[in-house]
Amino acid sequence: MRKRWPDMPISEGAQHYVLMLIPSLLQDIEKLGLRRIIRTSEFSEQEVTALYFEFVSINRVLPDNPRLIEPAIWQHLLHCVQVMSSLVNLATIEDLERARETAIRRYLPHAKESLKNEFEQMRSEGKVDFRLAGILRQGDLPENSGQVCMEAIRREREQRVESIKCLGTEHLTNHEAFIVESARAYVMSQIHDAPEDFSILDLVIRLLDLLRLVLVLESRSPGGASAVSSNFTVENIVLGIGNAMFRSELGLHVSSLGLARVNK
Repeated sequence: MRKRWPDMPISEGAQHYVLMLIPSLLQDIEKLGLRRIIRTSEFSEQEVTALYFEFVSINRVLPDNPRLIEPAIWQHLLHCVQVMSSLVNLATIEDLERARETAIRRYLPHAKESLKNEFEQMRSEGKVDFRLAGILRQGDLPENSGQVCMEAIRREREQRVESIKCLGTEHLTNHEAFIVESARAYVMSQIHDAPEDFSILDLVIRLLDLLRLVLVLESRSPGGASAVSSNFTVENIVLGIGNAMFRSELGLHVSSLGLARVNK
């Protein structure tokens, strides 16, 4: 059960995520450029520019402690985050689709090898997993690549859960630590009675395990963050965890990108 404060429209974990997400969205917009945002959105140049500067102004005055923000302000923040997320997503959706296809292609050989090794191990012990056998038989078909990858990820889940129990949060910011602890509590509450759709659960587990690895590498490297790729910073990983955990609660759906124009 996600903790909510009285009269708050969203859970406390989602509040911490929003306060991390706002500056991240501004960075994304600055990297993409307002011209690209305007070209791919349903808004006029004047509307996009006004929205951007309103978002910048909001970010400057927000307190770091979510409890200091009034419930009525959270409603406005949620609307701003939904609109700005939709603008960024519309500008990057083609990039995201290409990235997903690339990720599947790169992960597929590992996934196949992992599943084959597990199947052979079970067979040597006199056990048969008919579901796994069926996936392996059809794994060479292009349309089944995603299923092979997801099955391998699902079977790795049990191996990762123990490691995230040892994940320390002492070197994280307040927002990061709260999101990570919320995610770990979610995993532990779902792992023994998992839903049929493993996508969110497995994604959160993998990101928590990746975070643990990055924190270990940083602690052992004189250069700290230079020990890992710039794509795998602690902040980026925690934002990914927050997105998986709270995007539904916050209404940050790809299917809802065509948001209505802001009423002035």
